[in-house]
Amino acid sequence: MYTPRLIFTYELEKYRQHLLSLDNESRVLRFGYPISNENINAFCDTIEKNPKEHTIFAIENAALEFVGIGHIVVVDEKMELAFSVLPEYQGQGIGNTLIRRCIQWCRANNILQGCMVCLSKNYAMRHLCLKNGIHIHNEFGELMGDIVLDNPTLSTYVSEGVDLNIAALDYMSKRLHFSWPFRPQNA
Repeated sequence: MYTPRLIFTYELEKYRQHLLSLDNESRVLRFGYPISNENINAFCDTIEKNPKEHTIFAIENAALEFVGIGHIVVVDEKMELAFSVLPEYQGQGIGNTLIRRCIQWCRANNILQGCMVCLSKNYAMRHLCLKNGIHIHNEFGELMGDIVLDNPTLSTYVSEGVDLNIAALDYMSKRLHFSWPFRPQNA
């Protein structure tokens, strides 16, 4: 089971390292085009200058490295979603966990419309879009995902609160070297 959590502003460097560690194919799938280290650094610099527009969920491995990221950019009350998972962690449900978490966060924060780029060759993301109710259409030879979310319900807010608290407990247990649910690893 993977527990996505909101990253802290001081962890933006870990996000940068995650993006820099993506192989060339994963970079194309994430950004929609080949991107150099310099451009990734410039991209991350813009996030650091205006972090309030960005909400980033991460899934960590045992070494506390970000192995999967769900990135939400909100401008003018519309969101754009982007995802990346390190190649060695793909096919394990991390992408689906992240997309569902990002959708829930957007609903809980009443951000109900947006988009995401979904390259036509990115079959895994196309599948996740369809699985999670994101309608995709062809635009200039590539696929765009139109996101129109349902209004939040009481269940949305309860789930959001529960997920935030579970993520906080998971975060603390990993840093205190406890296993879930709070049993010392060597006991």
